[in-house]
Amino acid sequence: MLLCSSKFLTIFYMLIVSIIICNDSCDDYFGGWPINDKKDELQDPGYEFNCNNNSINKNIGCPCTHDSDCSSGKCFKSPRIGGYCLQNKGDRFPRYSLFDQYGEKVDIYDFANQGKFILIEFSTAWCLPCKEFASWLNNDDISITTSKIWKKEYDIIKELINQDLIYFINVQIEDQYREPASIESLEEWFQRYPDKKVALLADSNYNVRDWVRVTAYPTAILLNEKMEIVEFSIRGWYDAFDRIVNFEELTKKLEDIK
Repeated sequence: MLLCSSKFLTIFYMLIVSIIICNDSCDDYFGGWPINDKKDELQDPGYEFNCNNNSINKNIGCPCTHDSDCSSGKCFKSPRIGGYCLQNKGDRFPRYSLFDQYGEKVDIYDFANQGKFILIEFSTAWCLPCKEFASWLNNDDISITTSKIWKKEYDIIKELINQDLIYFINVQIEDQYREPASIESLEEWFQRYPDKKVALLADSNYNVRDWVRVTAYPTAILLNEKMEIVEFSIRGWYDAFDRIVNFEELTKKLEDIK
């Protein structure tokens, strides 16, 4: 079985050793993710929609008919589920605590206040483009770059991640059996794509999926260092990817490194 592989045993051993060494006094993540000492100062909007008020400007996720109904100014309409108020630029991403590929619970607000954009991909273990993108990031597999959904401009994303100019988080929604993602499914994914630059988090209760209301995989959104939405989508990665690759400040930093 995959869980009995040498890679898994190595990861498990390293995690146990790190816990022993820290002896309950270590605040660092085993995966090397950042620590934000001021995360409690960020107001968490929560991931449950509050639609009990009678305000003219309705909250995110609440039923709507027109854009003017929503505090975000965006009413998304779907033939299947009707209209609801969509997230917009400036809205803050909820404070989730999710298990990562090392079995450690990660506070996503620890990625805030680090002076970096945060690119979040929502994926599944059964999604082919998700697997091809992970293989490109980790194994230099060019399959995704020959796909119709890829743009040449996106090639820079790997460099931005590897040079620590942005954070990249992969929130896995489902495993290969279309069941909620788990620590086990993250471990299996990490064995295939052992990218230590990518924080792989499990949405085991579908709380992230239900807040974003993802309609296709992969989907990506872009946040600033305050966990505020810079570019949002419920379907696909074009909006977020187009935005991140066109930030002149980032391309200039990348040129300076080279």
